[in-house]
Amino acid sequence: MELRQHDCLALPPGHWLLILEDLLVVQRRVNSGQRRLASALLAVPLFGLTACPSNPSDPPPIEYQCGTTDPPASVPAGEACGAGDPNLPPEPALPTDVCQELAANKSFPDENNLDTSRVQTALAACKGRAVKLVADGDNNVFITSTIAVNSVTLWVDSGVTLYASRNPELYQKTGNCGTVGVNDSGACNDFITMSGSSPGIVGDGTIDGQGGEPLVGRDYSWWQSSYALRAIDGSIGNPTLINTSSGTTGLLLYRIHLQNSPKFHVKITSTPSYGTTTCTNPGDGFIVWGITLLTPSRWTNSRGEVLTPSFARNTDGVDPGANSIAQCGVIACNTISTGDDHVAIKGGHWVSNLVIAHNHFGTGHGMSIGSETYGSYQSPDGVQHLGVENVNIYDLTIDADSRPVGSDAQAADFNGIRVKSDESRGGTVNNITYSDICMRDLTNAILISTAYNPLFAGTYVPKFGILSFHNIHHVTCMALNPAVMTLNGFSAAYPAGPITLDNVIVDNMGPMDVSSQFANIVLGPGNFGPDENLRYTPVGQDVAVLDNRQDGSVPRACVFPTLPAPAPPSGWLR
Repeated sequence: MELRQHDCLALPPGHWLLILEDLLVVQRRVNSGQRRLASALLAVPLFGLTACPSNPSDPPPIEYQCGTTDPPASVPAGEACGAGDPNLPPEPALPTDVCQELAANKSFPDENNLDTSRVQTALAACKGRAVKLVADGDNNVFITSTIAVNSVTLWVDSGVTLYASRNPELYQKTGNCGTVGVNDSGACNDFITMSGSSPGIVGDGTIDGQGGEPLVGRDYSWWQSSYALRAIDGSIGNPTLINTSSGTTGLLLYRIHLQNSPKFHVKITSTPSYGTTTCTNPGDGFIVWGITLLTPSRWTNSRGEVLTPSFARNTDGVDPGANSIAQCGVIACNTISTGDDHVAIKGGHWVSNLVIAHNHFGTGHGMSIGSETYGSYQSPDGVQHLGVENVNIYDLTIDADSRPVGSDAQAADFNGIRVKSDESRGGTVNNITYSDICMRDLTNAILISTAYNPLFAGTYVPKFGILSFHNIHHVTCMALNPAVMTLNGFSAAYPAGPITLDNVIVDNMGPMDVSSQFANIVLGPGNFGPDENLRYTPVGQDVAVLDNRQDGSVPRACVFPTLPAPAPPSGWLR
């Protein structure tokens, strides 16, 4: 399929009226806050659809490749995700030692009948074993306020939903929890806190944070209170869905469905039980395997108010290193669509030795590192460990075309690969490898930025070292603008790199769509550009390029699996 603004069409009489009527329908849908596709359609003006001679000065037409919904080629039919991958441990298993089984006694999240006490009592009594939440006939709902998973496994069975209470008074920490307009990131206690040795949350059930539902005693939701601070980039103190205490070892999240967190979904602080700096086997520190994270999980709340990923502000998916060090971890075979970063490796402490493989991302702010990268950790042997290092990310799809995002979406809602920091929180990012990655309809395909918030000042210099990109392909399905790429270091004294770009292909990209400064770039041996034949060389202030490209590279073949998404309300385009 090809489309350009001044393409010429010969139409029978009367067809222009039909086109005008269709565009007016699209305009009404845009006004009602629907799919960005409508805005894209309106970008083609009526005057562009006339009989006219071709214009040789027109930009080249955008080539569209919508991909397929076949299983990814890296996972043969009938083979479990991650099987045979030498970089991964064996897939986890559900517990065999169930200490207590709790049956649901309600079919809806009744705020007047909380299960906090009986769930917490069972968890406290079953350390080293599992507590299983099960359905009882039509009763399949649990609802609690804050609970602690300390050296125990919480198993939410298939068909069961554990809801977080909507009562802000039950999470009160500073007195500001649930208060609109207050910039207090620590105002609330978290819904689930994990700690101790080998804590786990597993099962095929669902944990729902109810972020878009009205709070008890309020006429607004957690997300509405957070969105009220968007203009000033404020940080509301909504509860995190799952948080981890410092000193945790061997954390496990397996097969669980997470949705609608009031703020971050999962913040991980966990290391191997045998030490904080060594990594004998990948995953000894923590494992997140086979989870499904979908936020929002529905397009309207109980009052009929529209919910969108962009509206679900600050709802990061999985954030290693958010509270303290995270080391020797595996994030594999997960599906994540949310309102902020899919994965954000937080280097405010120290994060090292991660394998992030075989994941599928939908809407969100990207596979991110930062914005905090200033972390420093002195191990017992006296060695100083810095920032984020030794991360291997591969076999990933990022699909911004997976579902509607709402009329309030911004460019940041469509990021692919992102390394972000600034002088208020900068530090070391080194030895990061991205390979075999497919992306679709993103605004920023690759964004390496040392000015994440240019309004913030400080003396923490972002020091981005070895960043390697191999077999990366961005395709266009519905977007009318090509994706852009930014490759920026901090200054001539602190350049980024070497940044290796080996067979990095961004369909429809033009020379002006690549921005770079203060960077050392290595090209090849595969091509870098809009296809395997047209070669681009990044240019910019204090950019040094070593060109090792050879003929014969072929763009990675991309397939995009169908991702879970709620059914759009009647009248929505998608």
